[in-house]
Amino acid sequence: MERTENAGNHVGGSLMPTETILRVPYNYLPMQLAEGTALARDIERDIVEELHRGLFTLGPWVERFEQAICDKYSVRHCIGVNSGTDALVLSLKAMGVGQGDLVLTVANSFIATAGAIVAAGASPRFVDVGLDYFMDLTEAGHRCAKAIIPVHLTGLAQETSLAAFTVNDACQAIGAEYDGKSVAKFNQISAFSLHPLKNLHVLGDGGFVTTDDDSYAAEVRLLRNHGLQDRDHCVMPGANSRLDSLHAIAAWHGLKTLDDNNDIRRWNAALYDSGLAGLEPDVTVPWRDPRAKPVYHTYVVMVERRNVLQAYLAEKGIETRVHYPIPIHLQEGYRWLGYKRGDLPQTEHQADHIISLPVHEYLSDDQVEYVIERVRAFYQDEDEGGHVTEPA
Repeated sequence: MERTENAGNHVGGSLMPTETILRVPYNYLPMQLAEGTALARDIERDIVEELHRGLFTLGPWVERFEQAICDKYSVRHCIGVNSGTDALVLSLKAMGVGQGDLVLTVANSFIATAGAIVAAGASPRFVDVGLDYFMDLTEAGHRCAKAIIPVHLTGLAQETSLAAFTVNDACQAIGAEYDGKSVAKFNQISAFSLHPLKNLHVLGDGGFVTTDDDSYAAEVRLLRNHGLQDRDHCVMPGANSRLDSLHAIAAWHGLKTLDDNNDIRRWNAALYDSGLAGLEPDVTVPWRDPRAKPVYHTYVVMVERRNVLQAYLAEKGIETRVHYPIPIHLQEGYRWLGYKRGDLPQTEHQADHIISLPVHEYLSDDQVEYVIERVRAFYQDEDEGGHVTEPA
């Protein structure tokens, strides 16, 4: 754990004595894939072997990874694709969603959720969210749409059945459960991302689709590979959206430690929940559904004076993120949908207050406790009359 000494720090408007600063990184990939780690060695060994075979497109390693997902989550089909975005696009297309169709989703997600709907030829319609950042099911149930995409944001799983077609955006939720059921088995079909910052990832972009429906699975397999039934026969228009063999190697090896890593993330989240309790209304920890088993892709809380807190934590060596500061319905690229500020009040309020604290599996308890101490100190100093300047 890297430590640096400060000669003095201005906190709350007064000069504090020398203090120890812990570095708390948000990105864990340099530690996970550092030279000499077991994961790095395994991936490197199998990639070198595969380089000599020359089987880079689909092939045995992709099939091996797909079967491992099926076995782990008791799902009939897993289809590897080239990104979480395409996992959503191909899932929608497999269900027959296309030109002129309406698809309900939320605006507090990454932009790819809405982008996938447009790429499928349909139009997104946004519904507001609840205090847990999840789709407001009471509102969604009154809308007419061809399909619905609930987003299992932050690694939270919540099962829904609100439309004839439901595509679960589980891109942040690999390993999450609700009532003991894996998000990989929710509704008709689920889409996952293997982006490097996900709990399970490859060495670039990747994704996969899970379903128990044979017809959907067959359709997605055709769509990901140009609609080819075999090398010479195309039975439908498709795309180049295959999961590469070298990426499948990384995902297969990462799958071996996924459960342990998710357990550590849950442990860290529990420390935060306990340590940040009692700071309301300055810090609001989301309500936790006891039926849900999240995987904490991110640990998100709502805070007052978010930008000032983020700058203060950075001074103390703590890296944070905001996921996401501008809701999709207010993005320039989606003005054509006609939304304006005030249309989704809870979504907009959260976007102005949320902050993601480091939660990954390479944090020590000391680092998590240090983050808690610094957050508490920030608001306690304010309560005692101190002042922290808003960054320019």
